[in-house]
Amino acid sequence: MENPMILKYFDRMTTLPLWVHAGAAAVTFVGFTWVKGHLDASYASSGHPVDYATGQTTFSGEAIKGYYSHMLERGTLDIYRMTQYIDFGFILAMICMALFVCTLGARASGDGSWGRRIGLLASLFILTGALSDSIENAWSFVMLANPTEFANWLAWPYSFFASIKFALITLGMATLFISVLLATAGRLTKKPKIG
Repeated sequence: MENPMILKYFDRMTTLPLWVHAGAAAVTFVGFTWVKGHLDASYASSGHPVDYATGQTTFSGEAIKGYYSHMLERGTLDIYRMTQYIDFGFILAMICMALFVCTLGARASGDGSWGRRIGLLASLFILTGALSDSIENAWSFVMLANPTEFANWLAWPYSFFASIKFALITLGMATLFISVLLATAGRLTKKPKIG
C-alpha cells in the first residue's frame, strides 16, 4: 500500500544517508532545546501572569487585555513582545523537528510498514502545528499594537490557532511515540513488512 501523496514528501527525508539524517536530527534537537530555553526564560521575564496554554487558549479579549495590562503595569510588555519574536525561532525549530527528528523515527520502521506511515504522520502533525503557531504568533502582534483597547473578537482567531497548534503538536508527539514503539516491536518480533 502506497503512502498518501503528502506523506511522500516527508518520506523523501528517509532516503538521506543515515549519518546525514541522524546528524541533522541531532543538530535539530540541540537547536530546539536551546531556543526553547531562551523562549521560556523570556516568557518568565515578561511576567505574563499565566502559562502559555492558559494565556493562548482563553478565547477572551478581556482576559488577554488583563494579561497585557498586568505586564504594562510592571513595565515588561516589551519583553513579552520580544518573546513573540523568539517564538518564531521556536517555530522554525519545530519545522526542523518535523523534517528530521520525526522522519528519523519513521525511518526506524521498514518501507511500507505501519510504523513508517505513523511516523510520517507525526511529521505532518508537527509541521501543521508549527504553521498554526506561526499564524497565532503573527496574530498576537495585531492585538499588541493596541494592547488595552483591541477589539475583543480578535482573541477568537488567536485562541483558535493556538488550540489547533497544541492539539496537533500533542498528536504529533503521540504518533511519533507509537511509531517508535511499532519499530521496536517489529524488530523484536521480526514481523514482515506491510505492502
